[in-house]
Amino acid sequence: MKRSGRRAFRFGRFLMIALAGVTALWFMGHLLLEVQFPEPAATSAADKPPGIRDGSLYDIFESLPAEGAAVSNVTLLDDNTMAWVERWRLLANARKRLDISYFILEQDVFGIAFLGHLVHKAKQGLTVRVLLDAIGTTMSRDVQGNDYLDTLVQTANVTAKLYRPLRYRFQDAFLTLNPAAIAASDHDKMLLADGVHGLIGGRNIAVEYFADPGVDPKAFRDADTVLTGRGAGAVLEAVFEAQYDGGEARAVSREMVDLLDSENDLLLAYQAMDCWLRGESLPEAVSVGTRERQLPWIDELHAHPKLRGALAREAPESVQAQVQLLDSRTRLIRTDDPITSGLAWLVRGAKKSIFIANPYLVLTEQAVRLLEDAARRGVEITILTNSPVSSDNPLSQAFFLEQWPELMARVSTLRLFVAGDRHNLHGKFGVIDDRLGLLGTYNLDPLSLAINSELVAAVWSGRLAGQLLETGGGLIAAGPPTVYEYRIARDDQGRPRRDQDGAPIVAFGPENHVEPETWRAVRRYRWLVRALKAVSGRSFF
Repeated sequence: MKRSGRRAFRFGRFLMIALAGVTALWFMGHLLLEVQFPEPAATSAADKPPGIRDGSLYDIFESLPAEGAAVSNVTLLDDNTMAWVERWRLLANARKRLDISYFILEQDVFGIAFLGHLVHKAKQGLTVRVLLDAIGTTMSRDVQGNDYLDTLVQTANVTAKLYRPLRYRFQDAFLTLNPAAIAASDHDKMLLADGVHGLIGGRNIAVEYFADPGVDPKAFRDADTVLTGRGAGAVLEAVFEAQYDGGEARAVSREMVDLLDSENDLLLAYQAMDCWLRGESLPEAVSVGTRERQLPWIDELHAHPKLRGALAREAPESVQAQVQLLDSRTRLIRTDDPITSGLAWLVRGAKKSIFIANPYLVLTEQAVRLLEDAARRGVEITILTNSPVSSDNPLSQAFFLEQWPELMARVSTLRLFVAGDRHNLHGKFGVIDDRLGLLGTYNLDPLSLAINSELVAAVWSGRLAGQLLETGGGLIAAGPPTVYEYRIARDDQGRPRRDQDGAPIVAFGPENHVEPETWRAVRRYRWLVRALKAVSGRSFF
Protein backbone atom coordinates (compact mmCIF):
# COMPACT_ATOMS: atom_id res chain seq x y z
CA MET A 1 0.00 0.00 0.00
CA LYS A 2 2.82 2.36 0.93
CA ARG A 3 4.62 1.59 -2.32
CA SER A 4 1.48 2.14 -4.43
CA GLY A 5 0.74 5.30 -2.47
CA ARG A 6 4.21 6.65 -3.26
CA ARG A 7 3.71 5.84 -6.95
CA ALA A 8 0.39 7.67 -6.94
CA PHE A 9 2.01 10.64 -5.19
CA ARG A 10 4.86 10.74 -7.72
CA PHE A 11 2.39 10.51 -10.62
CA GLY A 12 0.27 13.27 -9.13
CA ARG A 13 3.33 15.47 -8.63
CA PHE A 14 4.47 14.78 -12.19
CA LEU A 15 1.01 15.64 -13.47
CA MET A 16 0.96 18.91 -11.54
CA ILE A 17 4.45 19.85 -12.75
CA ALA A 18 3.51 19.00 -16.34
CA LEU A 19 0.30 21.00 -16.08
CA ALA A 20 2.18 23.94 -14.57
CA GLY A 21 4.76 23.71 -17.37
CA VAL A 22 2.11 23.65 -20.09
CA THR A 23 0.32 26.58 -18.43
CA ALA A 24 3.54 28.57 -18.20
CA LEU A 25 4.38 27.73 -21.80
CA TRP A 26 0.92 28.82 -22.93
CA PHE A 27 1.10 32.06 -20.89
CA MET A 28 4.55 33.07 -22.14
CA GLY A 29 3.74 32.05 -25.71
CA HIS A 30 0.48 33.97 -25.63
CA LEU A 31 2.31 37.14 -24.59
CA LEU A 32 4.84 36.65 -27.38
CA LEU A 33 2.08 35.92 -29.86
CA GLU A 34 0.48 39.29 -29.19
CA VAL A 35 3.70 40.90 -30.43
CA GLN A 36 3.73 38.84 -33.65
CA PHE A 37 0.01 38.83 -34.36
CA PRO A 38 -1.32 42.21 -33.16
CA GLU A 39 -4.99 43.03 -33.01
CA PRO A 40 -6.06 45.11 -36.04
CA ALA A 41 -7.39 48.58 -35.53
CA ALA A 42 -11.16 48.53 -35.25
CA THR A 43 -13.26 50.37 -37.79
CA SER A 44 -16.41 52.23 -36.89
CA ALA A 45 -19.51 50.04 -37.16
CA ALA A 46 -21.81 53.05 -37.58
CA ASP A 47 -24.46 53.09 -40.32
CA LYS A 48 -22.40 55.64 -42.26
CA PRO A 49 -18.75 56.76 -42.06
CA PRO A 50 -18.01 59.29 -39.33
CA GLY A 51 -19.26 62.72 -40.38
CA ILE A 52 -21.60 61.33 -43.08
CA ARG A 53 -25.33 61.37 -42.34
CA ASP A 54 -27.41 61.75 -45.46
CA GLY A 55 -24.54 61.94 -47.93
CA SER A 56 -24.49 60.54 -51.44
CA LEU A 57 -22.87 57.27 -52.43
CA TYR A 58 -19.87 59.29 -53.64
CA ASP A 59 -19.54 60.93 -50.21
CA ILE A 60 -19.46 57.47 -48.63
CA PHE A 61 -16.94 56.29 -51.24
CA GLU A 62 -14.62 59.17 -50.42
CA SER A 63 -14.89 58.41 -46.70
CA LEU A 64 -14.14 54.67 -46.91
CA PRO A 65 -11.59 53.33 -44.40
CA ALA A 66 -9.07 52.78 -47.18
CA GLU A 67 -5.36 52.04 -46.97
CA GLY A 68 -4.99 54.83 -49.51
CA ALA A 69 -6.61 56.57 -52.48
CA ALA A 70 -5.26 57.53 -55.90
CA VAL A 71 -6.28 58.40 -59.42
CA SER A 72 -5.24 55.43 -61.50
CA ASN A 73 -5.55 53.85 -64.92
CA VAL A 74 -7.75 50.80 -64.33
CA THR A 75 -7.81 47.80 -66.68
CA LEU A 76 -10.32 44.99 -66.23
CA LEU A 77 -9.08 41.46 -66.97
CA ASP A 78 -12.11 39.19 -67.30
CA ASP A 79 -10.61 36.92 -69.98
CA ASN A 80 -8.37 34.08 -68.79
CA THR A 81 -5.94 34.31 -71.69
CA MET A 82 -5.39 38.06 -71.35
CA ALA A 83 -5.12 37.73 -67.57
CA TRP A 84 -2.06 35.51 -68.08
CA VAL A 85 -0.67 37.65 -70.92
CA GLU A 86 -0.83 40.82 -68.81
CA ARG A 87 0.99 39.09 -65.94
CA TRP A 88 3.69 37.98 -68.35
CA ARG A 89 4.00 41.50 -69.77
CA LEU A 90 4.29 43.07 -66.32
CA LEU A 91 7.11 40.66 -65.45
CA ALA A 92 8.86 41.16 -68.78
CA ASN A 93 8.66 44.97 -68.72
CA ALA A 94 9.76 45.40 -65.09
CA ARG A 95 13.09 47.19 -64.78
CA LYS A 96 13.82 47.63 -61.06
CA ARG A 97 11.79 45.41 -58.73
CA LEU A 98 8.95 42.94 -58.44
CA ASP A 99 6.77 42.32 -55.39
CA ILE A 100 4.71 39.13 -55.57
CA SER A 101 2.04 37.85 -53.18
CA TYR A 102 -0.20 34.85 -53.89
CA PHE A 103 -2.37 32.50 -51.88
CA ILE A 104 -1.90 29.60 -54.33
CA LEU A 105 0.99 28.91 -56.71
CA GLU A 106 0.83 25.44 -58.27
CA GLN A 107 3.51 23.22 -59.78
CA ASP A 108 1.99 23.20 -63.27
CA VAL A 109 3.46 24.92 -66.32
CA PHE A 110 1.96 28.28 -65.24
CA GLY A 111 3.38 28.20 -61.73
CA ILE A 112 6.82 26.91 -62.73
CA ALA A 113 7.10 29.27 -65.71
CA PHE A 114 6.12 32.13 -63.39
CA LEU A 115 8.91 31.20 -60.95
CA GLY A 116 11.29 30.77 -63.89
CA HIS A 117 10.45 34.27 -65.09
CA LEU A 118 11.23 35.63 -61.62
CA VAL A 119 14.62 33.87 -61.68
CA HIS A 120 15.27 35.29 -65.15
CA LYS A 121 14.46 38.84 -64.01
CA ALA A 122 16.57 38.48 -60.87
CA LYS A 123 19.54 37.45 -63.02
CA GLN A 124 19.00 40.70 -64.93
CA GLY A 125 19.55 42.56 -61.65
CA LEU A 126 15.97 43.21 -60.50
CA THR A 127 15.05 42.98 -56.82
CA VAL A 128 12.40 40.29 -56.33
CA ARG A 129 10.34 39.75 -53.18
CA VAL A 130 7.91 36.81 -53.00
CA LEU A 131 5.29 36.02 -50.35
CA LEU A 132 3.32 32.76 -50.60
CA ASP A 133 0.69 31.56 -48.17
CA ALA A 134 1.78 28.30 -46.53
CA ILE A 135 -1.64 26.66 -46.43
CA GLY A 136 -2.73 27.70 -49.92
CA THR A 137 0.55 26.88 -51.69
CA THR A 138 1.01 23.12 -51.37
CA MET A 139 4.37 23.51 -53.12
CA SER A 140 5.80 24.43 -49.72
CA ARG A 141 4.89 20.95 -48.44
CA ASP A 142 6.16 18.93 -51.42
CA VAL A 143 9.74 17.65 -51.88
CA GLN A 144 10.04 18.85 -55.48
CA GLY A 145 8.18 22.05 -54.69
CA ASN A 146 10.50 22.79 -51.81
CA ASP A 147 13.43 22.37 -54.17
CA TYR A 148 11.89 24.89 -56.58
CA LEU A 149 11.48 27.37 -53.70
CA ASP A 150 15.05 26.65 -52.58
CA THR A 151 16.30 27.39 -56.10
CA LEU A 152 14.38 30.65 -55.99
CA VAL A 153 16.00 31.83 -52.73
CA GLN A 154 19.43 30.64 -53.88
CA THR A 155 19.16 33.16 -56.73
CA ALA A 156 20.84 36.51 -56.13
CA ASN A 157 18.44 39.46 -55.65
CA VAL A 158 15.54 37.19 -54.56
CA THR A 159 14.00 36.88 -51.10
CA ALA A 160 11.01 34.61 -50.51
CA LYS A 161 8.80 34.08 -47.48
CA LEU A 162 5.99 31.75 -46.47
CA TYR A 163 3.07 33.27 -44.62
CA ARG A 164 2.37 31.33 -41.43
CA PRO A 165 4.00 27.91 -41.98
CA LEU A 166 1.88 25.05 -40.67
CA ARG A 167 3.76 24.42 -37.43
CA TYR A 168 3.24 28.05 -36.40
CA ARG A 169 -0.47 27.82 -37.20
CA PHE A 170 -0.94 24.89 -34.84
CA GLN A 171 1.24 26.57 -32.24
CA ASP A 172 -0.84 29.75 -32.45
CA ALA A 173 -4.08 27.76 -32.21
CA PHE A 174 -2.79 26.23 -28.96
CA LEU A 175 -1.57 29.52 -27.52
CA THR A 176 -4.77 31.39 -28.33
CA LEU A 177 -7.09 28.43 -27.73
CA ASN A 178 -8.62 29.50 -31.03
CA PRO A 179 -8.81 26.98 -33.91
CA ALA A 180 -9.26 29.88 -36.35
CA ALA A 181 -5.50 30.44 -36.01
CA ILE A 182 -4.96 27.34 -38.15
CA ALA A 183 -6.94 28.77 -41.05
CA ALA A 184 -5.91 32.45 -40.82
CA SER A 185 -4.09 33.15 -44.09
CA ASP A 186 -2.77 35.77 -46.47
CA HIS A 187 -5.47 35.66 -49.17
CA ASP A 188 -4.07 38.68 -51.07
CA LYS A 189 -3.16 38.21 -54.72
CA MET A 190 -0.80 40.85 -56.03
CA LEU A 191 1.85 41.44 -58.67
CA LEU A 192 3.50 44.86 -58.33
CA ALA A 193 6.07 45.92 -60.95
CA ASP A 194 8.43 48.85 -60.31
CA GLY A 195 6.01 50.25 -57.73
CA VAL A 196 3.80 51.56 -60.57
CA HIS A 197 1.88 48.68 -62.17
CA GLY A 198 -0.19 46.59 -59.76
CA LEU A 199 -2.30 43.57 -60.72
CA ILE A 200 -4.81 42.41 -58.10
CA GLY A 201 -8.00 40.34 -58.08
CA GLY A 202 -9.31 36.82 -57.79
CA ARG A 203 -6.79 34.74 -59.75
CA ASN A 204 -4.02 32.66 -58.22
CA ILE A 205 -1.22 31.11 -60.29
CA ALA A 206 -2.49 27.75 -61.56
CA VAL A 207 -3.83 26.26 -64.77
CA GLU A 208 -7.53 26.56 -63.92
CA TYR A 209 -7.28 30.36 -63.69
CA PHE A 210 -5.84 30.81 -67.19
CA ALA A 211 -7.22 27.91 -69.23
CA ASP A 212 -9.76 28.60 -71.97
CA PRO A 213 -13.28 27.76 -70.72
CA GLY A 214 -14.18 26.81 -74.27
CA VAL A 215 -11.60 24.00 -74.19
CA ASP A 216 -11.06 23.03 -70.54
CA PRO A 217 -14.22 22.09 -68.61
CA LYS A 218 -12.41 22.78 -65.33
CA ALA A 219 -11.35 26.32 -66.26
CA PHE A 220 -12.49 29.01 -63.82
CA ARG A 221 -14.29 32.24 -64.64
CA ASP A 222 -12.51 35.04 -62.80
CA ALA A 223 -11.67 38.74 -62.79
CA ASP A 224 -8.58 40.86 -62.07
CA THR A 225 -7.62 44.46 -62.56
CA VAL A 226 -4.39 46.29 -63.37
CA LEU A 227 -3.92 49.59 -61.51
CA THR A 228 -1.31 51.83 -63.12
CA GLY A 229 0.06 54.91 -61.37
CA ARG A 230 2.55 55.83 -58.68
CA GLY A 231 -0.15 56.66 -56.16
CA ALA A 232 -1.86 53.27 -56.40
CA GLY A 233 1.56 51.60 -56.55
CA ALA A 234 2.64 53.23 -53.29
CA VAL A 235 -0.51 52.01 -51.57
CA LEU A 236 -0.08 48.47 -52.89
CA GLU A 237 3.55 48.46 -51.79
CA ALA A 238 2.46 49.43 -48.27
CA VAL A 239 -0.14 46.63 -48.30
CA PHE A 240 2.48 44.13 -49.46
CA GLU A 241 5.07 45.18 -46.90
CA ALA A 242 2.58 45.05 -44.03
CA GLN A 243 2.28 41.29 -44.60
CA TYR A 244 5.80 40.65 -45.88
CA ASP A 245 7.58 42.41 -43.01
CA GLY A 246 5.11 41.25 -40.34
CA GLY A 247 6.04 38.65 -37.77
CA GLU A 248 3.91 35.94 -39.39
CA ALA A 249 5.93 35.81 -42.64
CA ARG A 250 8.87 33.41 -42.34
CA ALA A 251 11.85 33.41 -44.69
CA VAL A 252 12.27 30.34 -46.88
CA SER A 253 15.54 28.93 -45.57
CA ARG A 254 18.20 27.67 -47.93
CA GLU A 255 19.04 23.96 -47.91
CA MET A 256 22.33 23.13 -46.22
CA VAL A 257 23.06 20.58 -48.95
CA ASP A 258 21.34 21.24 -52.28
CA LEU A 259 20.88 17.69 -53.62
CA LEU A 260 19.01 18.80 -56.74
CA ASP A 261 19.55 22.00 -58.69
CA SER A 262 16.18 22.93 -60.24
CA GLU A 263 17.26 26.18 -61.86
CA ASN A 264 17.33 24.60 -65.32
CA ASP A 265 13.78 23.27 -64.78
CA LEU A 266 12.52 26.74 -63.94
CA LEU A 267 14.32 28.44 -66.81
CA LEU A 268 13.19 25.78 -69.31
CA ALA A 269 9.58 26.36 -68.25
CA TYR A 270 10.10 30.13 -68.62
CA GLN A 271 11.66 29.80 -72.08
CA ALA A 272 8.97 27.38 -73.28
CA MET A 273 6.16 29.65 -72.06
CA ASP A 274 7.79 32.78 -73.52
CA CYS A 275 8.17 31.16 -76.96
CA TRP A 276 4.61 29.83 -76.84
CA LEU A 277 3.16 33.25 -75.99
CA ARG A 278 5.19 34.85 -78.78
CA GLY A 279 4.09 32.23 -81.29
CA GLU A 280 7.69 31.24 -81.96
CA SER A 281 9.18 27.81 -82.48
CA LEU A 282 10.87 26.32 -79.47
CA PRO A 283 14.68 26.45 -79.59
CA GLU A 284 16.28 23.04 -79.94
CA ALA A 285 17.96 23.41 -76.56
CA VAL A 286 14.57 23.88 -74.85
CA SER A 287 13.00 20.90 -76.61
CA VAL A 288 15.96 18.66 -75.85
CA GLY A 289 16.29 19.90 -72.28
CA THR A 290 12.66 19.28 -71.36
CA ARG A 291 12.72 15.84 -73.02
CA GLU A 292 15.94 14.76 -71.31
CA ARG A 293 14.70 15.93 -67.90
CA GLN A 294 11.26 14.37 -68.54
CA LEU A 295 9.50 17.65 -67.85
CA PRO A 296 5.83 18.02 -68.91
CA TRP A 297 5.96 21.73 -69.80
CA ILE A 298 5.70 21.42 -73.59
CA ASP A 299 2.88 18.87 -73.46
CA GLU A 300 1.01 21.08 -71.00
CA LEU A 301 1.39 24.11 -73.27
CA HIS A 302 -0.13 22.24 -76.22
CA ALA A 303 -3.33 21.97 -74.14
CA HIS A 304 -3.65 25.79 -74.37
CA PRO A 305 -3.69 26.70 -78.08
CA LYS A 306 -5.36 30.07 -77.39
CA LEU A 307 -2.20 31.21 -75.57
CA ARG A 308 0.01 30.63 -78.61
CA GLY A 309 1.00 34.03 -80.01
CA ALA A 310 -1.25 35.81 -77.49
CA LEU A 311 1.45 38.38 -76.65
CA ALA A 312 0.65 40.01 -79.99
CA ARG A 313 -2.86 40.85 -78.82
CA GLU A 314 -3.56 44.40 -77.65
CA ALA A 315 -4.10 45.01 -73.97
CA PRO A 316 -7.72 45.63 -72.90
CA GLU A 317 -8.74 49.27 -72.70
CA SER A 318 -8.16 51.12 -69.47
CA VAL A 319 -10.15 53.86 -67.78
CA GLN A 320 -8.82 56.61 -65.56
CA ALA A 321 -10.65 56.73 -62.27
CA GLN A 322 -10.43 57.47 -58.58
CA VAL A 323 -9.55 54.33 -56.64
CA GLN A 324 -9.81 53.52 -52.94
CA LEU A 325 -7.85 50.45 -51.84
CA LEU A 326 -9.38 48.61 -48.88
CA ASP A 327 -7.05 46.26 -47.01
CA SER A 328 -8.06 43.90 -44.21
CA ARG A 329 -5.15 42.25 -42.42
CA THR A 330 -5.17 38.69 -41.12
CA ARG A 331 -7.12 38.50 -37.86
CA LEU A 332 -8.82 36.04 -35.51
CA ILE A 333 -12.64 36.27 -35.65
CA ARG A 334 -13.11 40.02 -36.07
CA THR A 335 -15.61 41.66 -38.42
CA ASP A 336 -14.76 45.33 -37.81
CA ASP A 337 -12.09 45.32 -40.50
CA PRO A 338 -11.95 48.00 -43.24
CA ILE A 339 -13.44 45.87 -46.04
CA THR A 340 -16.37 44.41 -44.11
CA SER A 341 -17.21 47.79 -42.60
CA GLY A 342 -16.69 49.65 -45.88
CA LEU A 343 -18.93 47.29 -47.83
CA ALA A 344 -21.65 47.66 -45.21
CA TRP A 345 -21.48 51.46 -45.55
CA LEU A 346 -21.75 51.21 -49.34
CA VAL A 347 -24.76 48.87 -49.21
CA ARG A 348 -26.50 51.29 -46.84
CA GLY A 349 -25.76 54.08 -49.31
CA ALA A 350 -27.17 52.28 -52.37
CA LYS A 351 -30.16 54.03 -53.93
CA LYS A 352 -30.88 52.09 -57.12
CA SER A 353 -29.15 48.74 -57.62
CA ILE A 354 -26.61 46.29 -56.23
CA PHE A 355 -24.93 43.62 -58.38
CA ILE A 356 -22.74 40.97 -56.71
CA ALA A 357 -20.68 38.19 -58.28
CA ASN A 358 -18.97 35.93 -55.76
CA PRO A 359 -17.99 32.25 -55.63
CA TYR A 360 -19.25 31.72 -52.08
CA LEU A 361 -22.44 32.98 -50.46
CA VAL A 362 -22.47 32.19 -46.73
CA LEU A 363 -24.02 35.22 -45.07
CA THR A 364 -24.26 36.39 -41.49
CA GLU A 365 -27.46 37.72 -39.98
CA GLN A 366 -26.00 41.23 -40.11
CA ALA A 367 -25.30 40.92 -43.85
CA VAL A 368 -28.82 39.67 -44.53
CA ARG A 369 -30.30 42.60 -42.62
CA LEU A 370 -28.26 45.00 -44.75
CA LEU A 371 -29.70 43.50 -47.94
CA GLU A 372 -33.16 43.37 -46.38
CA ASP A 373 -33.02 47.09 -45.58
CA ALA A 374 -31.78 47.89 -49.08
CA ALA A 375 -34.71 45.96 -50.58
CA ARG A 376 -37.15 47.97 -48.43
CA ARG A 377 -35.67 51.13 -49.96
CA GLY A 378 -36.49 49.75 -53.41
CA VAL A 379 -32.91 48.77 -54.32
CA GLU A 380 -32.83 46.02 -56.96
CA ILE A 381 -30.37 43.30 -55.90
CA THR A 382 -28.79 40.69 -58.18
CA ILE A 383 -26.41 37.97 -56.99
CA LEU A 384 -24.46 35.56 -59.22
CA THR A 385 -22.74 32.65 -57.46
CA ASN A 386 -21.92 28.93 -57.77
CA SER A 387 -24.19 25.89 -57.70
CA PRO A 388 -23.30 22.35 -56.55
CA VAL A 389 -22.18 21.66 -60.14
CA SER A 390 -19.61 24.45 -60.36
CA SER A 391 -18.44 25.02 -56.79
CA ASP A 392 -15.02 23.87 -55.58
CA ASN A 393 -16.08 24.03 -51.93
CA PRO A 394 -18.73 21.51 -50.78
CA LEU A 395 -18.93 22.96 -47.26
CA SER A 396 -19.74 26.48 -48.44
CA GLN A 397 -22.30 25.02 -50.84
CA ALA A 398 -23.94 23.14 -47.97
CA PHE A 399 -24.39 26.44 -46.12
CA PHE A 400 -25.60 28.17 -49.28
CA LEU A 401 -28.21 25.51 -50.03
CA GLU A 402 -29.60 25.81 -46.51
CA GLN A 403 -29.68 29.62 -46.63
CA TRP A 404 -30.77 30.70 -50.09
CA PRO A 405 -34.57 30.10 -49.85
CA GLU A 406 -34.83 32.09 -46.62
CA LEU A 407 -32.56 34.77 -48.06
CA MET A 408 -34.92 35.23 -51.00
CA ALA A 409 -37.93 35.26 -48.68
CA ARG A 410 -36.45 38.08 -46.62
CA VAL A 411 -34.87 40.15 -49.41
CA SER A 412 -37.88 40.92 -51.57
CA THR A 413 -36.05 42.48 -54.53
CA LEU A 414 -33.37 39.78 -54.79
CA ARG A 415 -32.77 37.80 -57.99
CA LEU A 416 -30.40 34.88 -57.49
CA PHE A 417 -28.45 33.25 -60.35
CA VAL A 418 -26.05 30.29 -60.19
CA ALA A 419 -23.48 28.82 -62.55
CA GLY A 420 -24.97 25.70 -64.10
CA ASP A 421 -21.92 24.18 -65.80
CA ARG A 422 -18.63 22.92 -64.37
CA HIS A 423 -16.80 26.25 -64.73
CA ASN A 424 -16.21 27.57 -61.24
CA LEU A 425 -17.28 31.19 -60.87
CA HIS A 426 -14.27 32.55 -58.97
CA GLY A 427 -14.48 36.30 -59.62
CA LYS A 428 -15.26 38.57 -56.67
CA PHE A 429 -16.73 41.82 -57.95
CA GLY A 430 -19.72 44.07 -57.55
CA VAL A 431 -21.41 47.23 -58.80
CA ILE A 432 -23.52 49.73 -56.87
CA ASP A 433 -25.89 52.19 -58.56
CA ASP A 434 -24.11 51.70 -61.93
CA ARG A 435 -21.35 54.05 -60.74
CA LEU A 436 -19.15 52.25 -58.22
CA GLY A 437 -17.17 49.14 -59.15
CA LEU A 438 -15.69 46.77 -56.58
CA LEU A 439 -13.13 44.06 -57.38
CA GLY A 440 -10.71 42.08 -55.26
CA THR A 441 -10.12 38.93 -53.23
CA TYR A 442 -12.99 39.19 -50.73
CA ASN A 443 -15.37 36.20 -50.61
CA LEU A 444 -18.80 36.38 -49.01
CA ASP A 445 -17.92 33.72 -46.45
CA PRO A 446 -16.67 33.59 -42.83
CA LEU A 447 -12.99 33.29 -43.78
CA SER A 448 -12.95 36.62 -45.63
CA LEU A 449 -15.41 38.17 -43.20
CA ALA A 450 -13.45 37.53 -40.02
CA ILE A 451 -10.09 35.79 -40.55
CA ASN A 452 -8.07 36.16 -43.78
CA SER A 453 -6.24 39.15 -45.15
CA GLU A 454 -8.10 40.55 -48.16
CA LEU A 455 -7.68 43.35 -50.69
CA VAL A 456 -10.43 45.18 -52.60
CA ALA A 457 -10.29 48.06 -55.08
CA ALA A 458 -13.28 50.42 -54.98
CA VAL A 459 -13.37 52.34 -58.28
CA TRP A 460 -15.57 55.36 -58.96
CA SER A 461 -16.20 54.96 -62.68
CA GLY A 462 -19.37 54.44 -64.68
CA ARG A 463 -17.31 52.90 -67.48
CA LEU A 464 -15.68 50.29 -65.27
CA ALA A 465 -19.02 49.61 -63.56
CA GLY A 466 -20.49 49.02 -67.03
CA GLN A 467 -17.69 46.60 -67.92
CA LEU A 468 -18.27 44.62 -64.73
CA LEU A 469 -22.01 44.51 -65.35
CA GLU A 470 -21.35 43.33 -68.90
CA THR A 471 -19.11 40.53 -67.58
CA GLY A 472 -21.66 39.30 -65.04
CA GLY A 473 -24.70 40.13 -67.12
CA GLY A 474 -23.29 38.30 -70.12
CA LEU A 475 -23.19 35.08 -68.15
CA ILE A 476 -26.73 35.60 -66.88
CA ALA A 477 -27.97 36.37 -70.40
CA ALA A 478 -26.53 33.06 -71.64
CA GLY A 479 -29.23 31.30 -69.63
CA PRO A 480 -29.45 27.53 -69.05
CA PRO A 481 -27.41 25.41 -68.94
CA THR A 482 -24.70 28.05 -68.37
CA VAL A 483 -26.65 29.89 -65.66
CA TYR A 484 -29.90 29.14 -63.83
CA GLU A 485 -32.11 31.39 -61.74
CA TYR A 486 -33.20 30.07 -58.34
CA ARG A 487 -36.71 31.08 -57.25
CA ILE A 488 -39.11 30.58 -54.38
CA ALA A 489 -42.91 30.41 -54.69
CA ARG A 490 -44.80 33.66 -54.03
CA ASP A 491 -48.46 34.56 -53.78
CA ASP A 492 -50.30 37.14 -55.88
CA GLN A 493 -48.98 39.94 -53.63
CA GLY A 494 -45.41 38.75 -54.03
CA ARG A 495 -45.18 37.38 -50.50
CA PRO A 496 -43.18 34.17 -50.00
CA ARG A 497 -45.19 30.99 -49.68
CA ARG A 498 -44.14 28.66 -46.86
CA ASP A 499 -44.73 25.00 -46.07
CA GLN A 500 -46.21 23.63 -42.86
CA ASP A 501 -42.83 23.89 -41.13
CA GLY A 502 -42.48 27.55 -42.07
CA ALA A 503 -39.78 27.02 -44.69
CA PRO A 504 -40.05 28.88 -48.02
CA ILE A 505 -41.34 26.70 -50.83
CA VAL A 506 -38.76 26.30 -53.60
CA ALA A 507 -40.05 26.95 -57.14
CA PHE A 508 -36.71 26.23 -58.84
CA GLY A 509 -33.54 25.13 -57.07
CA PRO A 510 -30.63 22.72 -57.33
CA GLU A 511 -32.87 19.66 -57.44
CA ASN A 512 -34.26 20.96 -60.73
CA HIS A 513 -30.96 21.01 -62.62
CA VAL A 514 -28.40 18.92 -60.71
CA GLU A 515 -28.11 15.14 -60.88
CA PRO A 516 -28.03 13.62 -57.36
CA GLU A 517 -24.59 12.01 -57.82
CA THR A 518 -23.12 15.37 -58.82
CA TRP A 519 -23.55 16.92 -55.39
CA ARG A 520 -22.99 13.89 -53.20
CA ALA A 521 -20.11 15.66 -51.38
CA VAL A 522 -22.32 18.67 -50.65
CA ARG A 523 -25.02 16.47 -49.15
CA ARG A 524 -22.49 14.91 -46.78
CA TYR A 525 -21.88 18.33 -45.25
CA ARG A 526 -25.52 19.34 -44.96
CA TRP A 527 -26.03 17.29 -41.79
CA LEU A 528 -23.41 19.50 -40.10
CA VAL A 529 -25.05 22.69 -41.33
CA ARG A 530 -28.48 21.51 -40.25
CA ALA A 531 -27.11 20.57 -36.83
CA LEU A 532 -25.67 24.07 -36.41
CA LYS A 533 -28.96 25.53 -37.55
CA ALA A 534 -30.89 23.41 -35.03
CA VAL A 535 -28.56 24.28 -32.15
CA SER A 536 -28.45 28.02 -32.91
CA GLY A 537 -32.07 28.35 -33.99
CA ARG A 538 -30.93 30.63 -36.84
CA SER A 539 -30.69 30.32 -40.60
CA PHE A 540 -27.81 32.82 -40.81
CA PHE A 541 -24.76 32.82 -38.58
